Amino acid sequence: MRRSSIAVFLLALFVGSVRVQPADARRHPPSPAPATAVPTPAPTPTPLSEELRLARLPGELQAIADDAPGTLGIALYDPYRDARIAIHGDRMFPLASVFKVAVAVTAYRLAEQHKLDLNARVSITAADLRHGASPIADAHPRGNVEYTLWELVRAMLVDSDNTACDAVLRQIGGPDAVQAMMTRLGYTGFAIRKTEADMYADARAGRTFARGGENGGTPNAVADLLTGIATQRVAGLDATNEMMLALADVRTGADRFRAGFPPNIRLAHKTGSGDTTGGLAEATNDAGIVTLPDGRRIVLVALLAASPTDDATRDAVLAKVARTVYAAYAP
Repeated sequence: MRRSSIAVFLLALFVGSVRVQPADARRHPPSPAPATAVPTPAPTPTPLSEELRLARLPGELQAIADDAPGTLGIALYDPYRDARIAIHGDRMFPLASVFKVAVAVTAYRLAEQHKLDLNARVSITAADLRHGASPIADAHPRGNVEYTLWELVRAMLVDSDNTACDAVLRQIGGPDAVQAMMTRLGYTGFAIRKTEADMYADARAGRTFARGGENGGTPNAVADLLTGIATQRVAGLDATNEMMLALADVRTGADRFRAGFPPNIRLAHKTGSGDTTGGLAEATNDAGIVTLPDGRRIVLVALLAASPTDDATRDAVLAKVARTVYAAYAP
C-alpha cells in the first residue's frame, strides 16, 4: 500500500472515533446532579400567651360540661382580672356539705358581733350523733363528750363532720339563721333550709333535690361567698385565717379538685357528696380558693348533679375541670 493510502485510512479511522456534539449541546452544557435536599428545621414551640389561653378557657369548660354525666355547673372568678366564667352559673344545685361553708361564715360573723362565744363548750349526747360522715360519732358512739364551738366548726369543715355541723347549727339559730346571714351579706343564690338530720330523713324517704329535698345554691353564689372569704369581706383577719386554714386542711375529695392541681398548689376548698336515689347521685361537688404559683388567687366551683355514673367517674369530671383551669393559668 502506498503511503498516501495509509494516511487516508488512518484519518478516516480517527474521524470515525470522534463524536461531535450538536451545536445546542455545546451552548447549553448538562446541568449538574441535584444536591441532597436539606430538611427545613421544625419551628421552636412557643407557649401560648396567658391571654389566649384564658380566652379559650370558657369553651374548654363548656365542652367538659356538655360531656359530663349529669348536670355540671361551673363558676370561676378571677379577682385580679375581675373576670368570671359561669356555666349554669345561676341554676340551683344541691350543695350537700358545701353548705357548711355558709354555716361557718355565719358562726364567725356572729362571734365577731359578740353574739356567739366560739370558746364555749358544747355537749354532744347520743341523740346529737349524726349518720354519714362523722368522725365524732365514730369515736364516741354513745356521745357523752364535749367540744369547744370553734373545734366543732373546724371539724365541720376539715372532716365534713355531720354531728359537728348540726351542733353548730343549734348554737347559731338553725338553717334560718344561715339563710338570713347569706341574704344580709348579699348572697342571694342560696336556699339553706335543712339540717344534716333533715337531709338524712329526706334521703331515707327518697325525697330528691328536685322535689325539695336538700339545701341548694348556685355556682355563682358559692363562688361569691368564697371570694368574700378570700378578700376578708365576710369576716375579719383572724376569722378569715381560721377558715382558710381549715379549708386548706380538708381531708375529703382527694380525687376531685386536688387530683387536678399539682401537689404544690395551695387549695382551700370544701367538698360535698349527696345520696344516690333512683340510680342518680344527687351531688358531687367541690368549691375552693386556689393560690397560683405567682401568688394570685382564683375561686373555682364545680357542682355535678343527677349523675348516673360511679364515684370514680364523677370525681374525674371535677379533676378535669381543675386540670383545665390550671393549664390556662400556669402551663
